[in-house]
Formats: sequence, C-alpha cells, structure tokens
Amino acid sequence: MAEQQPAGDAPPGPSPDEPTHSPQAAHRPAERRQQLKRQLGEVLRALPNLAKLLGRLAVHPDVPAREKAILAATIAYLATPFDIIPDFIPVLGQVDDLFLVAIVLQRLINSAGEKLLLDNWDGDPQVLSIIQQALEVSTFFLPKRVREALVGRVSGSE
Repeated sequence: MAEQQPAGDAPPGPSPDEPTHSPQAAHRPAERRQQLKRQLGEVLRALPNLAKLLGRLAVHPDVPAREKAILAATIAYLATPFDIIPDFIPVLGQVDDLFLVAIVLQRLINSAGEKLLLDNWDGDPQVLSIIQQALEVSTFFLPKRVREALVGRVSGSE
C-alpha cells in the first residue's frame, strides 16, 4: 500500500481525482501551432516588400556604412540559391530568409531608429508588427542550429 504524503508535501501537478490529460490542454499546443502557421503565411506574403525595403535602406544616405554592408550581404543571401535551408524546401526554405531579414531589420531599428524604416516602407503600415511576427514564427519553426547560424552571420559582420 502506498504511503500518503502530508498535504503540504503534495507533488506538483494534477490531484489524483483530476484527469491527467484534459482535452483543452491537448489542443492548446495544436491551436498555437495553427495560429503560428497562419501568421507565417501572412508574414511570408510580406517577404517581397521586406526585400524591397532592404534594397532601399542599403543605398539610403542615413544608414551607417556597417549597416549597409549587412543589408547588402542579406540581399545577396536572399538572391543566392545556396541558403542554410534551400528555397526549394517548401515553407522552411523561406522561413530562414524571413528570419534573417527580420533580425537584420531589428538590428537596423536598434541602430538607426524606427522612423528611417517606416519612411522607406510601402507595404502594410504595421511593418514593425510584421517584423516582430516574423521573428516569432520563424523562431518557432526553425531549428535552433539554423537560427544560431543566421544570427552568427549577422553578428559576425561586425
């Protein structure tokens, strides 16, 4: 017979009378994944405008030279077929591009400010939200090693 623990020493988790697997808990991760897939689709549709933004910023006189070099390298990465995850792989092939664009633009916002980015953007006026969504969904879908390799490329440019 199992020894009962005093009430103050109860292990964390469900009580013995509660089900250990509720239908609501089972659907939360699946619902989150579906939500992220929808966001991913929306953000991937913005990728051409984000690439155009990179091009504009790469030649903008107010962008510091170091940032221009990073923007140019990012544009080259997008243009080449030799990505960390090749573009012919459905979805993931674009997610690595999206993640790289998002971290480069976030870096530029941190160094040059939001106004410069907003002044050169012609897509959805919620571009800052799009960049944040891009970081969130790509972080969810990309393997950690791929994220680290892309961040290393941007950080290694310094």
